[in-house]
Amino acid sequence: MLFKFELQVESDKIRQLPIKLFNGGISYRYLFDEMTNIQRKGVMTKIVRDNRSYRGMLQSGDGVIQKVLANEPDRIVFQTAFGLSEHMVTRIRSNPEHIVFSERSRIARLGVQIVCDTLLADQIQNDVLIVTQTASAVIPGYPALDQLRTFFDQGLPVGRLVFCDPDALLTSEEVMTAIERAELKLPASTAISSDGSIVITPHKVVCHLREDIDNQFFGRVLLREDGREILSRHQIYTAVHNLVIPPGEGVITTCSMYLNEHYVVLQSGFSLGRNLPATVLDPIKTRGIRIYLEIINGTSNPIVNPLISARVYGAPKRKFTERRKTTVRNYKRLTLKKLDEIQLQISAQEMNTCHYRGKTAAVLTSTQEKAENTKIYNNGPPEKCTISKAQCGTTRLDFSRRSKCPHIYATSHIDKDAITSPIILVLKYFPNIVEHRDIINLAADAKIEAIYFYEASENHGHFLSQEDHARLAEYNAFGVDVYWSCTLNRSLMIHTMRDGKGYFVVLNRLAAFHKSMLFAFYGSTYTLSRAGEQRLGNLMDALVAFWGKNIGIVTGGGSGVMEVANTLARKKGILSGANYLDITDQSMTTDVDFCQVFQSTCRHSRQKWFEIASFPIFNVGGLGSLEELGITLCNMKLSIMDRVPIILFNTESEKGFWAAMRKQIQIMVTHQRAPDWILDQLVITDDPQVVINVYRSQLQLF
Repeated sequence: MLFKFELQVESDKIRQLPIKLFNGGISYRYLFDEMTNIQRKGVMTKIVRDNRSYRGMLQSGDGVIQKVLANEPDRIVFQTAFGLSEHMVTRIRSNPEHIVFSERSRIARLGVQIVCDTLLADQIQNDVLIVTQTASAVIPGYPALDQLRTFFDQGLPVGRLVFCDPDALLTSEEVMTAIERAELKLPASTAISSDGSIVITPHKVVCHLREDIDNQFFGRVLLREDGREILSRHQIYTAVHNLVIPPGEGVITTCSMYLNEHYVVLQSGFSLGRNLPATVLDPIKTRGIRIYLEIINGTSNPIVNPLISARVYGAPKRKFTERRKTTVRNYKRLTLKKLDEIQLQISAQEMNTCHYRGKTAAVLTSTQEKAENTKIYNNGPPEKCTISKAQCGTTRLDFSRRSKCPHIYATSHIDKDAITSPIILVLKYFPNIVEHRDIINLAADAKIEAIYFYEASENHGHFLSQEDHARLAEYNAFGVDVYWSCTLNRSLMIHTMRDGKGYFVVLNRLAAFHKSMLFAFYGSTYTLSRAGEQRLGNLMDALVAFWGKNIGIVTGGGSGVMEVANTLARKKGILSGANYLDITDQSMTTDVDFCQVFQSTCRHSRQKWFEIASFPIFNVGGLGSLEELGITLCNMKLSIMDRVPIILFNTESEKGFWAAMRKQIQIMVTHQRAPDWILDQLVITDDPQVVINVYRSQLQLF
């Protein structure tokens, strides 16, 4: 789910939590267990309400089970608490008939139905709505409650409440206009009725769970952030001639749908099949070939090839909804000008006790107006360090007890007990492991709200290590925003997570980054011919015409194909991004909207960051592109990514360039070294229209 639930507990309790580090990373299992213990002791004080959406859809935070009322063989009854914004409270009081409950898709995909009691305004207490709900297992072949009931307990997120704004409901003409403008992609078999509602025919596919799963698997699906992805890797998809649902049973199937500026609300009670209450298809998550539909037959007769009715909603005409930002806090960001002033102060510092001059830190508050009032802390021990400069160069990289370096950094000089309101920390370099420990301890005490840094590394310039990427994810988990005063594009960029991957994004493109569907563009660093550039431009024009302008590309950030693709994206007004790698054989294209940076030791890990893209396109390339193609094919085989078309584009119109690749994979299939369906996904062409036709047919789109 895009929307998050957080626990806030009394600061003195949090302060008692020791932060354990293992291999440079926090033990999240340990932290979760400790926070769960505190919650069970009754000190939970507040639900954080994060009700904002990049689409303007008004909704609650994730509803979380607060109390189990009945635990019976065929049902579990519980009370759920939903954190509400001011606008959501107003809508529940005035328009409860337009509020729907949408259970978490991972719960529905386990065959569990959650029914919500009538919403009443008097159930709202201090901006929290308490609702009674009932869970039951309704799809045979999926786990019974006996396997799941241990997880339906206090703290489990179960879904959200969504306000379906009648003013945003699309008419049939508006639905067709949105399709023609490539603002949304519906299933190919969609029927549009005169009142604007649509009827969806699912794929002729039935989803089953693998047999080699246990109760621990269900815990990972329900409790882990990546639970949806874990579930996808354990579902088996079986093609059928007709989708048949016996009386009183149900099936889990799929459809293809790509939403950009709209959201779809499934309608229950349709005579050709009733879907479970995972009713709201969100534009952020609904972009794929496997959008899950959980359909049950409540009649006494079989249903063959069920249909699901839905309504399409656009952006609300009344701008009453909160737009999602990077944080629920309201501190004022530092400007580049102010950061430049602070950088001058940092550079002017004289350090007399430490040979290593790069770890000065500046501390200020969000309300502080003048940079000259910033507190500057130097790194180093109280007395001048006795080891030589030569020893300093090596021992400061050794963090063990035997190290001769005292490892006293500026962050250790910050007196957290003297902090009365959360601070902003400005660093010359991204934090090392000791500074990270200090910062996390500040975050655990709610003493810090943001970090700014100027350089990724003293030794590696713009590029971050594998440990740095883990630390960025940990800052996100602790609610600390991280900003980079980036010299690559001379912009202030904020770190944000998308699909489990962290990226730095230019501030004014943050919403576009989260809502846009992305294409991974691979290719050679060699300069393209003019004809090749034109062919690549025609391909991008075709993508924009078919998918609309809510798309973007991500490249390796190098020269050749990558540079041309990034330049074209900027010209055509779509997102341009890069995953930079610290290597010497290519220049860097720096005019991008979002990026991530990797030291050379992270080369293979970097490839995972391309998984935020929905579709891969391989242009003419060399050994690097060959490696990336192999990883992509393997990811598809392992169900890490969906079975989508893999475009091998003859950018220079060299007809035989990719031919040997298909031949080699055909040989692998013949010798049963590769699945036979992989050949159906390979598309070799130099014609952009062929690419679009393949997307339309293979993805079964309108």
